[in-house]
Amino acid sequence: RNMMKKIIQTFLPIFILSSQVFAIVGFGAQFGQSMFSVEESSPTFSVPGVTLKNGAYDNAYSVGGYFYIDAIPVVDLEVDFNIQGNKYDINFENALGVKMAPLNFGWGSTDVYFTVRKKIIGIGIPFLAKAKLFAGGGYNTHLSTPIADETMLTNLCDDDLANCDVTSLDETLKTYLTNKDNYLSSDGFHLQGGLQFKILMLDSFLFYRQVFDDEVIPGAKGFGSLNLRLGMGF
Repeated sequence: RNMMKKIIQTFLPIFILSSQVFAIVGFGAQFGQSMFSVEESSPTFSVPGVTLKNGAYDNAYSVGGYFYIDAIPVVDLEVDFNIQGNKYDINFENALGVKMAPLNFGWGSTDVYFTVRKKIIGIGIPFLAKAKLFAGGGYNTHLSTPIADETMLTNLCDDDLANCDVTSLDETLKTYLTNKDNYLSSDGFHLQGGLQFKILMLDSFLFYRQVFDDEVIPGAKGFGSLNLRLGMGF
């Protein structure tokens, strides 16, 4: 009985302190899946007989990190970043009927989100665990890989699409698409909501986010994503 009393006296202050301050800041890893659908596209060329096909792809897995501050009255502030991507095929044929070697390319984007969120409902187990439903929104920025089009291929084919030498065009196109100078930059806003759960200093989030930005996903005005966070809160 005395031993149990000593254990309680030793660790109870730690539990109380953790319960009081572990919500001030937090950080960790973030994983997710974006939900969208990009259809196969075949742009019409001004040069007869030339064809280009950008293949279809659906959804994208993402990985990144997050950091938040929970010390401000009324609302919490957070920033998170991730990288997401998927694969699709690019096929090109000049007016002579000569085909480029199919290019299996990876669409991708890097994303940064600045969010203000607020607790809606909170529950807790004294000294041990807390959970809360939250909602919020904010500003986001993106850098994404471009999609092949007539202007791009005209430049890569030395302004002669009809007789374009496709011998190494797939590698030339890949180099162009992966050059950071050619990435597409955009920004928009987002709304999100979900559940945060904490056990002592262990921190986790499960939330849905809707992004409004018509330049990230080809042919779409935005996209949704389901996200999981695992980290620490102090």
